[in-house]
Amino acid sequence: MEEILYVKIAQNIPVAKRQVTFHDLATLHCTNKKVVQELNQMVFYTLPAHGPQKTMFTIAKVYEVIHQKYPNLKIENLGERDFVIDYEKPDEKEKQKKWEYVRTIFVSFIVFMGAAFTIMTFNEDVSVADVFDKVYRLVLGQEKQGGSIIEIFYAIGLPVGILVFYNHFRRKKIKDDPTPIQVEMHTYEEQVNKTLIAAASREGKTIDSDSV
Repeated sequence: MEEILYVKIAQNIPVAKRQVTFHDLATLHCTNKKVVQELNQMVFYTLPAHGPQKTMFTIAKVYEVIHQKYPNLKIENLGERDFVIDYEKPDEKEKQKKWEYVRTIFVSFIVFMGAAFTIMTFNEDVSVADVFDKVYRLVLGQEKQGGSIIEIFYAIGLPVGILVFYNHFRRKKIKDDPTPIQVEMHTYEEQVNKTLIAAASREGKTIDSDSV
């Protein structure tokens, strides 16, 4: 019976070392476990010491390297046909994490101030206080004195609505669905990868089979 190797590769593969093995690159499956074990330890590609941070490849390069060791092995691709290996130095990754915290705090502050300003402007334009007074008078038949249950529910409902919309409460998610921000970030990353792959293909920088 002919053995089949199933290969699944993501569109973007972040690595912290220049010697990329198949274990770093892809998820492999074969009925012959020895083949998978040997390939996982096998080097797929060694990134140049002074090469670009992002290197584009085609699935043909993967086939070529595997067939050098297993010439008669049938390969089925379950993932991307073109992919990007994104190299980051370990020390740079730590620095980026620190800057990410700083940027997150800064952006959160800006977003918070912007949201607060937007809400206050919106409330002032439509005169929410007057609306609450009229509803209170219509329902209870008397003038409102001070705060009321309407303001309390409004104050509670606003932050609860924001938490539900963004699907986060501290580190825990309210539900398993991705947040709107996560969806947009995923779309952005996908478009960036596609643009990099297309640009590399036009410029002849994609590493294909028989490429050095």
